[in-house]
Amino acid sequence: MQILMKSNQSALKELELATGEIVSDCYQCGKCTAGCPASMDPSPSVLIHYLKLGLFEKAVNSESIWSCMGCLTCSERCPKNVSPAAIVEGLKRLHLNRMKPRVILHALGQEFLANSTQQAVVSGFRKFV
Repeated sequence: MQILMKSNQSALKELELATGEIVSDCYQCGKCTAGCPASMDPSPSVLIHYLKLGLFEKAVNSESIWSCMGCLTCSERCPKNVSPAAIVEGLKRLHLNRMKPRVILHALGQEFLANSTQQAVVSGFRKFV
């Protein structure tokens, strides 16, 4: 349990460093959730509550982070100037960084890359890496 707590604390620090947000500043008023047009489940305030409880893995693996539309309504409504949208975006980045790449660049081969348009390769990597 102690090792898990340290891991979650370091992951939370990494998230805060990446987003510039301080999760503990949120006092769970619920205004972010009340204004969210995406109907996220769990809601932005619940995701932040998970982080405050040390349930980092539950937050980063939540399906609702992919429902966020990035409209920034939650961030505009926060009386403590915490940006739940930035936190959700940070959770998405951390989730994607942990995934194993589905495409291995050197496995594509020089001939394939030489004969492919740059736009096709870049857009493919945006979807699959």
